[in-house]
Amino acid sequence: MSTDLTTTDDGWLDAAAEANARVLRGSLLRFNDWNWSKNKEGEPVEKGTKLVALGTAAAWARWAGGKPVEYRMRQSGKPLPDREELGNTDQSQWEMGPDGKTPRDPWQSTRLVYLVDPDTAEAFTFSTSSWGGREAVINLGDAIARMRSAHPKALPVVSLEATAMHTRYGRKSKPVFKIVGWKAAGEGVWEEQKQLPSQEPDELPY
Repeated sequence: MSTDLTTTDDGWLDAAAEANARVLRGSLLRFNDWNWSKNKEGEPVEKGTKLVALGTAAAWARWAGGKPVEYRMRQSGKPLPDREELGNTDQSQWEMGPDGKTPRDPWQSTRLVYLVDPDTAEAFTFSTSSWGGREAVINLGDAIARMRSAHPKALPVVSLEATAMHTRYGRKSKPVFKIVGWKAAGEGVWEEQKQLPSQEPDELPY
């Protein structure tokens, strides 16, 4: 039996493909009230933690019993389905929202970001249905698209941050993926792009 790791089919790539087929991959990353945390236990994640953003997805997530039970994923190049197409429109059947008084739509427009720790390979999925969270994902996507116009393989190294936002309920917080560097994916190895300086999203070249 050959021991050449470049040619041996040891099954790990197939196992990785199964993991990548999941909606949620690795530890669930959350943001709430200025703080980042992971997993159901809410283990704190330090602000400034640096991760590589590998990809994103959008979906309608249907909630029941306090957790998502179904996803309708956005297809590449197409918008999400209209809310009316999903059913569950009878508000008398909706569960109460966080305030315990107002019925909450079971279908929530959700954005997901897949990230990895470049040192440990620990995987994370950031999932958000909030306006501030979706804005953070959109802003990151815009910066990536602009950088890829010049460097097609560019992947951002992001620092987990937070900033204030003003709402009708007063001053709240929202997550920020601050770009602190760039890497390029090549042949399964992270290759640091020395020629790409660390820049804020609004400073990136077109």
